[in-house]
Amino acid sequence: AEYRGEGAAATVDVQRGVIDTGYIATKPLHDFLKAHRRWNDAFAFVNTIIGVFGPGIYFVYMTLWVGDYEPIFRYLAISVLRSLCGWFTFLPPDNSYLMSNSDFPDIMQCLIKECGDPETAEINPFVSFFSGHVATLVICANHMYLKGNKRWSIFFHVFNVFQIIRLLATRGHYSIDIIIGWYMAVSISNPAGRLGRYFSRGDASFERAIPSTAEEVFERVIGVDDVKKEARMSVALKMKDVQLALLEAEADDDVFAEPTVRLAAEGKLDELLGIVSTKEKTS
Repeated sequence: AEYRGEGAAATVDVQRGVIDTGYIATKPLHDFLKAHRRWNDAFAFVNTIIGVFGPGIYFVYMTLWVGDYEPIFRYLAISVLRSLCGWFTFLPPDNSYLMSNSDFPDIMQCLIKECGDPETAEINPFVSFFSGHVATLVICANHMYLKGNKRWSIFFHVFNVFQIIRLLATRGHYSIDIIIGWYMAVSISNPAGRLGRYFSRGDASFERAIPSTAEEVFERVIGVDDVKKEARMSVALKMKDVQLALLEAEADDDVFAEPTVRLAAEGKLDELLGIVSTKEKTS
């Protein structure tokens, strides 16, 4: 079967299936794991314990014990986005996927049904795009780094690299799943991280968090609200009090506190942003 797009050159043999560079690069490891399924189960079990339950325990600890909501807010935002992506477009698992009853989410599905022999059983459906494994570990490791736990952060980042290799070798994710998963964690989840830091201050309310005017709703929908805040912050950074706070933060590398968070804790941030907003209106 062939698909012909516009132009004679746009011809693709659809019977070839998905061509994935990551699959090609990890073919030797894929062949090894296919021939040694116990090794595949062992790697999957280690991945589940460290790469899935490890970050989960960390998120619960930071949320309930420390009172830092940033990582859990990022994780929840990523989970919602991933569910939406899977609902809009479901990418079926590759036919060569090496299923393991010790892998996640297979291990969860096997708790409610009989999975049988993973070598012969039908592949359990799961959301492929984008990789929650990769995104979750990046969120966890980056937060550890900012909290000063740099050794653990490096450990989880290195572990994530091995996890990526395993996911590609077992055909658990396509390369694009992993790339977008990483990007989602380091960039797209930033607004959720800021919201988590806001609620961590202890003076938050849903009334203040939601837009109060139609203009604010429109600005959030089109995505310019963050741009306006960044522009105001650029002006605020020129103020003497802010520059002093920056110098204090830079001198204390062990403290996880962005300059904006520190100003907020001192009750200065809202005041400074109010001053900047007033100047914008009068100019």
